[in-house]
Amino acid sequence: MKGKKQDNFAKWYYLLPIMFIVCVLPLIVYLKVYPLSGASYAYWSGEAQNFDFFSYYKRTWLIIATLLGVFSLIVRVFQNDPYLIKKDFKLFYIAAGIYLLFIIGSTLLSDYRDVAVTGFPDRYEGVYVLIAYLAIFFITTALVQNEAHVKIILGSLMAGALIIGIIGLLQYTGNDPLKTEIVKSIILPRQYMSIADDLVFKFDKYIIYATLYHYNYVGSYSAMIFPLIFILFLFNKDYMQKAILGIMTLLIGFVWLACNARSGVIGVFLAFFVFLIVINKIFKKYWKYFVASILLVVVIFFGLNYFSNGFIGHRINSLLTDIKIVLGIDKNSESGPETIPIRDIRINGNKASVVTASETLNFTIENNSLFFTDGDGNILDTEYDLDTGKLVITNPAYKEYDLLFGQMESRVVFQIIKGDIRLLFDLQPDKITLIDNKGNEINLAPVESWGFKGLERLGSSRGYIWSRSLPLLKNTFLFGYGPDTFAIAFPQHDIYGKMYAYSDMWQVVDKPHNLYLQIAINTGVISLIAFLFLVGYYLYKSFRLYVSNPFKDFLSQAGLGVFVGIVGYLGAAFFNDSVVSVAPIFWVLLGLGVSINHMNSKKGAN
Repeated sequence: MKGKKQDNFAKWYYLLPIMFIVCVLPLIVYLKVYPLSGASYAYWSGEAQNFDFFSYYKRTWLIIATLLGVFSLIVRVFQNDPYLIKKDFKLFYIAAGIYLLFIIGSTLLSDYRDVAVTGFPDRYEGVYVLIAYLAIFFITTALVQNEAHVKIILGSLMAGALIIGIIGLLQYTGNDPLKTEIVKSIILPRQYMSIADDLVFKFDKYIIYATLYHYNYVGSYSAMIFPLIFILFLFNKDYMQKAILGIMTLLIGFVWLACNARSGVIGVFLAFFVFLIVINKIFKKYWKYFVASILLVVVIFFGLNYFSNGFIGHRINSLLTDIKIVLGIDKNSESGPETIPIRDIRINGNKASVVTASETLNFTIENNSLFFTDGDGNILDTEYDLDTGKLVITNPAYKEYDLLFGQMESRVVFQIIKGDIRLLFDLQPDKITLIDNKGNEINLAPVESWGFKGLERLGSSRGYIWSRSLPLLKNTFLFGYGPDTFAIAFPQHDIYGKMYAYSDMWQVVDKPHNLYLQIAINTGVISLIAFLFLVGYYLYKSFRLYVSNPFKDFLSQAGLGVFVGIVGYLGAAFFNDSVVSVAPIFWVLLGLGVSINHMNSKKGAN
């Protein structure tokens, strides 16, 4: 009878879509030249096409794998699988259902539905991707039914992590595989092979971006995978398996440190803090492993820092500096807004003024001619330089200014450049307008901000992004602006704030660098509450289940590893966003963790 019951479990091949998502999906790199129009073009960098290597095809294959997973689920339904639906998953499914409802509602009500559906350039995390995340969570909870299934998923995850780790190791040493001719021939479509010689990914030595697009996302990935693999290594009794897991722990630990993502450092420290609380009763049994691990991390850190000529030390020191600023210990590390070179731009009809830290330039258009004066109203004489095509102000106080005329479609435009100050004006016979590089008028109204006064540069200018993002929540309590529409909702016209935060007044802020703000703004505060309940309920159940567990069997060890890995990801998520390179793994692990908890609870009840 027992053997017959065992046969009712889903066969391993029903898990193939999930195995693909955790192993192969993060490795996909292939060029997609995506034409931009509408809001995607209006709020992007000015280019009419997006050359994407890391997100578009991951999105495409995620949706395909999810549909295959749904098909597997339907087949099991028709096969009367008795293990698909578990009654104790009810609250998880209700929370996920509420989150799904507000994702769809925010899409349907969005003013930028085209972006909400397809996603923003370089990200492509639109409504179909968010639905896919929830679907793979549900599929994983339904199809992962026994210990063998757990081992299959974790084995697939580690196979993908091994490849990412090797790529990361090579990138750190300056031997980036993605920059080799053979890999370029794989990731470039045939019609774009002509650009192979000019193709340069923006990161060089001592930075690991692997196949995940950015080192910050490597930080989120390693914050999730490193604690999981370490815990499996710690408890494993088989010498061969322990050796393999030890090598994997070293490799992913190296990636975690060497990727230089401070978010990943915070995520791992939070994960291990929770881990030590959970195993406090059996800590004495494993203390030698912890001491050895800490010493090894210290050795690796100093070795990497030496190899990178102090680069890693600088990154860690910047994290400590940020912490001191937040605690009020170091109040002089951040220079104030008064240090930015531009102070004001004033436009009144055919008159305009640009006020910098050192002087004022006034200009007026009359009879199709421009006249310039200084801050006291004195006339400034100009000359036209035939060699450079620039208008030159003869007053020495304005020698750093470059003044140029140009044509944008049928309009005459006038550009003022001084250092980091780059301003473009539309000139009409009776009107001057400040415009961006696509010809759109710039709103010069003050931008609302909440908090982070004087801390705008905190965390690589996350303080600035958060201070301008928080006021948006007033409009998104019920429904958000739409999936992946953050860049549109954000006050991109805040040229003064951007100049202070980035020294670049035209920087496109396309993500909040905070998963929780991202959800609240894109799909609404209620959707964030549903998400927090979903993960919070899992964390609560896990903590209660494992805090007094002796961890004598694989399922309890795997359950703890997944639990701590989820904590690492959620910790890093305070400083990183959801992205299609990493988020699918999180949602699979969340579903896996829920399933493992169910198995462990049943085992304990029996």
